[in-house]
Amino acid sequence: MSLYHAVESLLVPSIVLACAVSVAARYAPRTRERFKAGLAARLGGPSATGWRARLVRWLAPQAAAGCASGCDDGGCNTCASNSASPQGTPDKPAEQVIRLVRKR
Repeated sequence: MSLYHAVESLLVPSIVLACAVSVAARYAPRTRERFKAGLAARLGGPSATGWRARLVRWLAPQAAAGCASGCDDGGCNTCASNSASPQGTPDKPAEQVIRLVRKR
C-alpha cells in the first residue's frame, strides 16, 4: 500500500463522516444540543478546571432562538422564510402553485 492510498483511505471516510455530522446537526438541532450537554457533563460540568473547563464552556448549550432551534410549537412561525407574503394573511401563508411540465 502506497502513501497515497493510506492517506486516501483515511481522508475520504473522515470527509464523509464530517459531512454526515454536519447534516445531522443541521436537521436535528435538539439532538445535537442534548449530545453536547451530555458530553459537557461527562467532562466535569461546571466544576471542570483548565482546558476541560474551556471545552465545557464551548460545549454548553446555547439559548435556542429562531427556526434553527428545533421548536415544535408556534414559535417558529416568526422567521422570514416562514412568514406570509403580501398576498396572504399573517396566520396563513400564501399558496404557491407548482406546475409539472413534461419535457419533449
